Amino acid sequence: MKLEKKDNYYFFSEIEIVDQLDFFKLLDDLKKKPVNLIIELKSEFINNYSLILSLVKYSSFWKKSQKSFILVVGDFLIKNKNLISIPTLNEAIDYLYMEELERNV
Repeated sequence: MKLEKKDNYYFFSEIEIVDQLDFFKLLDDLKKKPVNLIIELKSEFINNYSLILSLVKYSSFWKKSQKSFILVVGDFLIKNKNLISIPTLNEAIDYLYMEELERNV
């Protein structure tokens, strides 16, 4: 699992299914001081319904904190209106900037 700090967001990548406890612990730690997050999910995460449902509560918290919580899912589709899922990292970054503009208006 990798966590990289970028200009105005953190980027999670290479999350393995065996890392899920560490991943959720990191999310809990980040809740103390929310930052914009972009999370790249592999197919084993996307296909695990309970893990996706667990992400909904984090997404809601981030939204209430006026921060972005964006999932990069590739060709997969997450059918949950409470989660923002984007196919590519570049699109996720663009989406993040659009959300920031909306919040600042």
